Amino acid sequence: MNVAVLRQDTMPHLAECEQQVLGAALLAPEHLQELAAKGGADLFYDPVHGRIAEAMLRKDMAGELVNLVTVMGAMEGDEGLQHLGGRNYITRLGAGCVSQSIASALIDMLVDLKRKRGLAEALQEAQASIARGSESAAVIAGRLEAAIVGADMAGGASGPISLNKAVAKAMGQIQAAVSGDDDGAVRSGLLSLDALVPGFHPGELILLGGRPSMGKTAVALTFALNVARAGYGVCIASLEMTPDSMAMRALSSATADVGHAVSYSDMRRGNLDERDGRAISRAMQELSRRNMVFLPTEYRDIGALMAGAKQAKRMMGGNMRLLVVDYLQLITMSGNRSRYEQITEISIRLKAMAQTLGVPVLALSQLSRAVETRDEKRPIMADLRESGQLEQDADTILFCYRDEYYVERMRPSDKDGADEFIVWEQAMEQAKNRLEIIVAKNRQGEIGTAHMMFSAATNTIWEAGN
Repeated sequence: MNVAVLRQDTMPHLAECEQQVLGAALLAPEHLQELAAKGGADLFYDPVHGRIAEAMLRKDMAGELVNLVTVMGAMEGDEGLQHLGGRNYITRLGAGCVSQSIASALIDMLVDLKRKRGLAEALQEAQASIARGSESAAVIAGRLEAAIVGADMAGGASGPISLNKAVAKAMGQIQAAVSGDDDGAVRSGLLSLDALVPGFHPGELILLGGRPSMGKTAVALTFALNVARAGYGVCIASLEMTPDSMAMRALSSATADVGHAVSYSDMRRGNLDERDGRAISRAMQELSRRNMVFLPTEYRDIGALMAGAKQAKRMMGGNMRLLVVDYLQLITMSGNRSRYEQITEISIRLKAMAQTLGVPVLALSQLSRAVETRDEKRPIMADLRESGQLEQDADTILFCYRDEYYVERMRPSDKDGADEFIVWEQAMEQAKNRLEIIVAKNRQGEIGTAHMMFSAATNTIWEAGN
């Protein structure tokens, strides 16, 4: 096919390949379905080619006829096309006749070229970042690995799935559940919560929200320790606390498991006796058997977070079953966007991360201050901060609520009567160490509330009544 190459530069592209794919689609519109499944107009490097492909895809999606005449009409007035010859250029595109197998191979070639361009752009940006010296090596490396992941995923759409295939997969999951086989899901290890949420499955995004001091980190740490205790790998990306601080919290929680709880604050202060030391030693032995990896606070960039999670999975020999992100509002993104737009994109990327890694992602989330203005302090989904996308993307939404926190702040003053103080003491006794884990959204089960007990001193959570 004798059509001139449009542009010559360093970015990987083949104008003739783009032309032949467009020609094949003009003559046999069934190729448009494959093109749409593998990336659509974004696969084309030349902007005019991209606009031609977009016009064809738009008509095909609307159920309209796609041929030389209709595409010419759709592209009427396109200045870029006029520079190439206008209608004559589209006619020459349609003159290129290739077989169906060749057309599929050409589309795959466009996918590969797009992947290479993405990698080339990432490398250029990395070089520029290194030259500027304003970003850490971890952030730059994270973006590079994120680009590599993006290249792996480009054009990877699997296309439509038949009902028979979907049902067969569903039956396999049902059989695994009935027989007790490993279905890839992990449980929280808290029986009353597991009765509502039958497990966190690969590819799912779980949000754990709450106001400060509600116990979010303790709940997430309990989940992580229980999953690790079951023999699976866990990665914790603590964007607020250092790995050693998180490890100390885990150590404090583990001392309760070995029979002598040592508070986190006593460990920090070194306020320990001989018995405490023995408990810490036993807790260390217990934790040493658990497959858990921490990502430091430097992994706040979304690309670096993805790269770190992939590294953690490799360290665990592919046995990673849970990624914990504490907390999502601390994740950063490059670009000049509003906070709403950033959180929206972060939510989408976390969901994609869960699917790419093949693990559930448990992301902690701060809640709006609007909670504090209501008489009823228990959170609702509208309290999720900054983006409605969070509610949409999450498969499960959990909230932590401690009535004790609010009752404590209602302590009567010395000017109030003895009766008020007695009522307050009774309320405090009733609320003491009580934690509610509210299941506000659950695609796989019921909504409801799991009633737990909570020790803030040791970050320990256990069943109410036990």
